[in-house]
Amino acid sequence: MQDISLHLLDIIENSVRAQAALIKVRVILSPAENKLRIIVEDDGKGMDSDTLLQAQNPFYTSKAEREKKVGLGIPLFRQNAELTNGSFHMTSEPGFGTVLTVDFDLDHIDRMPLGNLKATLLGSIIGHPEVDFSIMLIYRERGKEQSFHFETAAIKEELGDIPLTYPDVIEYIDQSLYEGIQNTNMEDV
Repeated sequence: MQDISLHLLDIIENSVRAQAALIKVRVILSPAENKLRIIVEDDGKGMDSDTLLQAQNPFYTSKAEREKKVGLGIPLFRQNAELTNGSFHMTSEPGFGTVLTVDFDLDHIDRMPLGNLKATLLGSIIGHPEVDFSIMLIYRERGKEQSFHFETAAIKEELGDIPLTYPDVIEYIDQSLYEGIQNTNMEDV
């Protein structure tokens, strides 16, 4: 994968396949700590401890429709984090969902760019309107914090019968995400 946002997209798609009704995405940028943290939490079907270990194996996948049992998304995400002196941690429990926390050292020469975070989040929201998304972007610098919080459940409630895929709604979500990314300094990471 070329950037972190593509890894994020892969993890979101895993959550959707795990029948998550709510996916929480947090991106925390902390230049003073030299860290970029990505947290994805879902309320999907979760995994037992054996499956959790298998999910980190590049030669395993839970996708029944594939002939070859290969799933590189999670192992590559882990590898890319660890190559930057970062870390990767995944927890899960059957019936309660999965939490993935990935840290990258910001200034490491091997850290891939964040990529097009707006397109990843917008595509996920519009591509899966049946799922509620809670998005939090946080920028921390020397005791100050700027944050952006976006909840599709609140928008759905306000819209009533108007779908998230309605063109004016897509434009609103796109603009909201753009402003949130700008206000949290994530556009050039």
